[in-house]
Amino acid sequence: MRAAISTTQADGMKAALLSEQIKLLIAQSPTSIAMNFLLVSFVVIIFSDSLPPLFALGWWFMQALLFAVHYGTYIAFRRMSPVKINYARWHRLLLVGAVIGGLSWGLGVTYIIDVTLQETHIFLIILLISLASAGITLAVRLEMYYLFQISVLLPAIIWLLSHQNITNIILGVFLMIYTVAMWLFAYQMHRTLTRSFRLQLENQGLANSLRHSNARLQVLNEELTQLSATDSLTGVANRRYFEERLAYEFSRAMRDHTPLSVMMIDADYFKNYNDSLGHVAGDECLQRLALCVRDSLKRPADLVARYGGEEFVVMLPNTDAQGAHRLAEEIRTHLKEMKMPHPDSPLNGLVTMSFGICGVMPKENTSKETLIKRADEALYMAKAAGRDRVQKLEYI
Repeated sequence: MRAAISTTQADGMKAALLSEQIKLLIAQSPTSIAMNFLLVSFVVIIFSDSLPPLFALGWWFMQALLFAVHYGTYIAFRRMSPVKINYARWHRLLLVGAVIGGLSWGLGVTYIIDVTLQETHIFLIILLISLASAGITLAVRLEMYYLFQISVLLPAIIWLLSHQNITNIILGVFLMIYTVAMWLFAYQMHRTLTRSFRLQLENQGLANSLRHSNARLQVLNEELTQLSATDSLTGVANRRYFEERLAYEFSRAMRDHTPLSVMMIDADYFKNYNDSLGHVAGDECLQRLALCVRDSLKRPADLVARYGGEEFVVMLPNTDAQGAHRLAEEIRTHLKEMKMPHPDSPLNGLVTMSFGICGVMPKENTSKETLIKRADEALYMAKAAGRDRVQKLEYI
């Protein structure tokens, strides 16, 4: 299994490396093909008196055609969507292009050597060496440079060694030595470039992995925060989160001089409900009660939380006690419309709730603890008065 994963990773790195190499080769091609065309035009002009017109014209037109094809290839690559590029196919096309381009120079210059005087041979050999040296940029893909260099130099080497005079032999041997030396240099350059590409891709992979991990961590943190703030049974806020929000809203109300109300809610005769129907039914009842209260809240800032057991608490920012009283009556009416049966309740055999409310305009001499305490006292007054009712107390 690990071997398969390692092979997959290696193949992925190989493909990514090839894509980066092809992109670099394509990116540098406009400059190289333009210089190539200008150079062949220069050679044709310089040797126009020594070359057969048909050869000079044909060679120049062939180079012009190669220029057009190469430039068209460059434009086509740039216009392709990256996800649709077959880099292996482009690699093969570039290999063919390197061979054709190299042979067009190697055979063309060798022919010029053959038909011109000995005095021009050194210049033409230097020209071939310059072309082979300029092609070192192809060492991004080592096989591409090797093919290009052989295509450029081999025809001249064969011609020089086959025309046996001391000057030609020396030049031929020199070109062979130069070829081997450039191969070694290109190999070192290729290794350096490949190492650089690998490091770049690995760093990019690490950066992408880090971004993915950070994004995933952020999602997990948000989920953890949500879980830590939520009551697992009812799905509403838990007591700890309610107390944090109450502290914040109390301070804000004090700063903005706005009212703040708290509503304590208790399910009537809930112990009897559990005893008669069981704890599973009791849990389902609490879930429906929490949903009833939450659905009755009208603003995002309003918050319902499970305070403990069958008790809930509602925080109503920017709401006075009278507004909280109206909302409590709406919740009580909504619950009656739900007609949840309670077989052991003396209140018409339905599940009901009692409400205690207290509102305050927070000031320096007020506290959230007293606000909760007064709402709780109001709740017990509602229960003492017969339950299924709303009781309101002033903050003192």
